[in-house]
Amino acid sequence: MWQTRLATASLLLVVAHALNCPENYDDIGSGCVLASTEWLPALEAQVLCRELHGELATLDRCDIFADAVHYLEETGGKNDSFWIGGTYSVTRDEWQWWDGSVIAMGAPFWGTAGGGNWEPYGGDCAAIFNGDNPYMGAFGCIAEFLHICEGPPTAEGHCNLPFTAVGSQCLSFDSSARQTWEASRNICQADGGDLVTFDNCEQFGVVANYILEQDLQHMTVYWVGGYLVDETNNYFWLNNSSIPMGLPYWGQYLFENLGTLLPDNPTVERCLELGYEYRHRFNDLDCLELRRPLCMASPVE
Repeated sequence: MWQTRLATASLLLVVAHALNCPENYDDIGSGCVLASTEWLPALEAQVLCRELHGELATLDRCDIFADAVHYLEETGGKNDSFWIGGTYSVTRDEWQWWDGSVIAMGAPFWGTAGGGNWEPYGGDCAAIFNGDNPYMGAFGCIAEFLHICEGPPTAEGHCNLPFTAVGSQCLSFDSSARQTWEASRNICQADGGDLVTFDNCEQFGVVANYILEQDLQHMTVYWVGGYLVDETNNYFWLNNSSIPMGLPYWGQYLFENLGTLLPDNPTVERCLELGYEYRHRFNDLDCLELRRPLCMASPVE
């Protein structure tokens, strides 16, 4: 959502004053935020934000940073610290937001620690202090603080929860137990959508890269809305449009016939997945196999 920090998502936050915020979130002018009342370590705070269809807040612009601080002054506990979505990456040796973008050092966001040391100093997770030093500071991630979640604004032409804008589509990466292809369709339809379909290569690439950028590949495989109509390799989307064969959509054999493009077994494997081992390209699979649903819904009108 706003998660990939695509240009579209950035624009949504810039004009958030014209948008409606999800339930329980407050419109602060430059985004939709929610101040918690629970004291939690940073990782648990992030989990709770995601359960509320948000993320720990990314305060990467002057307007949303200032608006969030003023919001906490009005609604949050005085002299309390609030986790936000910044962490130190040991492998990259830099501070980054949860989406992987780099956090700028120094002014205007970071404050000073005890003894006059410039933050970040002394921890691997970022928080802001609602008091006389309302800037970002570094703290040990196991400390129990309040937290501030950032949620996706919703408006005409954009996405309702639990769907989020990914490129030109409203998608939901369901993390429930794996299901058959038909059961996965039922899950999507219960949320007002259906299994995702792709009508162009560019959007397919956006979604495949989003899975990697958001570290969703640990879920490994997703059902999508493609199926085999007969045994002549004629694959169709749920809207009855044909699915192109070959490059760049389909994965390749990994073992026998290494490098040969899928699909490979039309008599048995008649449903379509995005498989981790195929870099989330298409693979044909038995429809009774268990995968997670990748759902799509129409934008809000």
